[in-house]
Amino acid sequence: MPPFPIDRYLLPETPIEVPDGFTEVRQSLTAGLPHRVELGAGVHAVLILPTGLARQWLDTDPLAVVTSSADDLAPRPAPPATPRAPALVGRVPLRLVVRQGTRILGSVPVAAGLRRVCPDAGTPADTAGSAPVAVEVVVLGWLLHAGTVRGSGDYGSSLTLAWRRADRAVDQFGPPPINEFVWRRRPPAQRVESELGPGKLRYRYLLDKKLRRVLR
Repeated sequence: MPPFPIDRYLLPETPIEVPDGFTEVRQSLTAGLPHRVELGAGVHAVLILPTGLARQWLDTDPLAVVTSSADDLAPRPAPPATPRAPALVGRVPLRLVVRQGTRILGSVPVAAGLRRVCPDAGTPADTAGSAPVAVEVVVLGWLLHAGTVRGSGDYGSSLTLAWRRADRAVDQFGPPPINEFVWRRRPPAQRVESELGPGKLRYRYLLDKKLRRVLR
């Protein structure tokens, strides 16, 4: 059976490994934020934390942990039997802005195991007509202390990610999609269908020797 379509977006259950074909980048955040990470091919990423609360960071212990990938990978407790009142989100909006020179290719939320291609397929060429360099970024781990948010200094903050160029064709291909009319003519016992998300992302399967799928 093919992998579940949103597997790559789910929280990993094991330590995150560098995928095949990716180049790992590990850096200490000693120059404060924003922090620039060179990816190659004329592309770099900038780690930013847009909060707008300067006084909060001035009054915070410099060694206090602001955010860490360990929080993403830690087991979550079982949900309470009775629902609790909604609370404000406590996660800081740490992001990677991927750029080619001064051109922004995309913004990647810093979440453990997240993979994202920048830019997406719908990004147009620039005014000179040149197409952007496509890269895929994987967030592997990070540790951010309050002192790094305030300015430069070695407070033990770090960032680990991996990247690769994403402008090459794949060498693996799936089965052809199912024709709408063929789908409707198959017996109900041989059809499996599911819809995901508000946009009704639809997956259809045929239960035969050659399991086939169509994505809509």
